[in-house]
Amino acid sequence: MHATLDDLPPEILLPIIAYTLSGESVPSNILCVNHQFRNAGVEWLHRNLSFRSPEQLRLFAQTGENAGVVPRSVTVDLTGKFTRSDVWQHLREALCRCRDRTEKPELGQKQILLEVLCLRLHSYSRDTSHHVFEEALSIANPRVFRWTGPDPDHHFSTAIVAPIASRLCRIFGIWSNIQDITVTNITFSSEFSDVDSDDSMMALLPEIPGLRTLYVGQATFLSARSVAAIFCINQMANLESVRLVDAYCESIWGSRIRRSDIEKAAQIIMFPQDVVQYEGVLSRIRKLLTCEKKTERIIGGDRVEGSIFLV
Repeated sequence: MHATLDDLPPEILLPIIAYTLSGESVPSNILCVNHQFRNAGVEWLHRNLSFRSPEQLRLFAQTGENAGVVPRSVTVDLTGKFTRSDVWQHLREALCRCRDRTEKPELGQKQILLEVLCLRLHSYSRDTSHHVFEEALSIANPRVFRWTGPDPDHHFSTAIVAPIASRLCRIFGIWSNIQDITVTNITFSSEFSDVDSDDSMMALLPEIPGLRTLYVGQATFLSARSVAAIFCINQMANLESVRLVDAYCESIWGSRIRRSDIEKAAQIIMFPQDVVQYEGVLSRIRKLLTCEKKTERIIGGDRVEGSIFLV
C-alpha cells in the first residue's frame, strides 16, 4: 500500500504549509494541491494574517472573511511600497472585522487579543490621519509588538516619525496583554528632549505591569531622562531587559546614549529627595539596561571601537 499526500498527519503537513505560505506571494499555488492542503492552508492564512501591499489590506478590510478562525498574528509589511495615508483606515477596518466576527457579543470587548502585531512600513509627519493610526492600534491587544523600518539595517532612515512615536507610547499603556516591545527607525519629539522642564521628567513609557522586554533601535532625539524615568517613576516588576541600540540623544551626528547617561539622568530625577532609593534604582539600571552600538558610519558621527556595549 502506497502512502499519499492525504495520509500525511497534521504535525507534518502544517509545518510544510506554514513554511510555504510564509514566503509565497501566490498562496493559491499550494492551496490548489488538494482539498486537505486547501483546508489547512486557509486556516493558517486566517490565523496568521499577513498583508504585503496596501491593496491586500484594503480588500481584506472590505470583505473581512475569516473562515471562522480567530487571528493569532497580524503582519503589515510594505517593504518597497509607498504607504498611503489610508493604510491606517484599512488596518482599523480589518481589525474591527476580525474582532467583531470572533468575539462573543455579550462580552462587549473593544480589543482583539493577538500573539503578535508586526509592522514594517513608513509613517509620515505630514500625514493628517495620525488619529486614525491611534484608533487602529487601539483595537488590537498584542502580546508581542514589533515595528521596524522597511529599509536595510545599514540605511539609517526614519520609519516612525515623532507625532506617531508619541501616540504609539500612549497606546502601549492601554495594551493589557503586552509583554515584548521592539521599535526601530524611530525619532522622538521635543517632549522627550533633555531640557529643564517638567516634561523632561516624563517617562518614555507609561506604567505597563506585564512588560518584560523593551528594544529601541536606530532612535534619534531620545531623552536619557525619559529612559531613566522608566526606572525611577514606573514600577514594572516584570521588566527583564531594556536595550538601546544605536540610540542618539539628538541627531545621528551627535553621540549615542550610554548607560552612564541614564545613570546621571536618574540621579538628577531622584536627588536630593530620594538619595537612599537612588542606590536601588542604580542597581536596577545596571542589571536591566544595555546600551549598544550596531551600525557605524563610514565617516563622522559617534564612532565606537572595541566592545559593542556603551557604558
